[in-house]
Amino acid sequence: MRAALVVLVTIAAGCGGGRPSSTPARTTTRPAPPAATPVAGLRVGVVGPLDVRVPGAIVERHSLDRMPGYRLVVVSAEVDDAATVAAAADAHPETHYALVGSPTRGERRPNLAGVVLREDQAAFLGGVVAGLVAVEEGGTTKRVAWAGPQERALAGAFGRGARSIDAGVGILHAWSSDSPAACKEAALGSIARAAVVVMAHGGRCADAAIAGAHQQNRVGLRLADFELPGVAAAQIVREAVAGVYHGGEDILFGAASGAIGVNRLDHRISGATAIAARTAAQDLASGRRPSG
Repeated sequence: MRAALVVLVTIAAGCGGGRPSSTPARTTTRPAPPAATPVAGLRVGVVGPLDVRVPGAIVERHSLDRMPGYRLVVVSAEVDDAATVAAAADAHPETHYALVGSPTRGERRPNLAGVVLREDQAAFLGGVVAGLVAVEEGGTTKRVAWAGPQERALAGAFGRGARSIDAGVGILHAWSSDSPAACKEAALGSIARAAVVVMAHGGRCADAAIAGAHQQNRVGLRLADFELPGVAAAQIVREAVAGVYHGGEDILFGAASGAIGVNRLDHRISGATAIAARTAAQDLASGRRPSG
């Protein structure tokens, strides 16, 4: 009976008229995440196969028709021609455009610049490489060839480059029409006359001429092997980051800027000759006469 009374008293104490006790809820306070820091830099649109890495520039790649809102758009001539880029410049006058690898003559715009590489210097350096190969492989004949349509200025620069290595190198001019079949036939004809290297300008003609050279296990070269358009594009972007924009003109880039050099070499060229070719490119960039 006494135990039952104790139980009743305990229950009454918990439920009686006194103020009930309560445990306050705990509130956890977490610091707000830091606000996203805006990325500082000039937004630059790049169209095509151009490697552009410049401090202060945020490079974004799209097609030309998806480039509104950029301060500068750099376009490879391998992707779009001058007329197409000029139309984009007309549609977006607030944006500056640079067409890398092609002049803009006939399509001048105040917000469009052409970025032109020195093809004569590229042809000269190609001739230097051809001369190095001829000295290594040509025996007593040492002949090299320029194949394709008559481009006497470029073929002349090629010849001067080859003879800067060895004055005895023979220069063949394998002129042809611009069709791939004719260019390949010209290349094969020059090889039949003992040429150990065939060089052509570019495009489908060069593709065919080089295919003919490779068919005979000979070295094939093209101007693009000695052009570095990404170097020129980076310079244009670098100037834009500094607040300088170009328009209504064509800007020329040569060996001294680094835009003419060894881009790639035929794998048939030996390691020793490849090293000599890169040394010759450095000589040309420094204004020195390349040597074998």
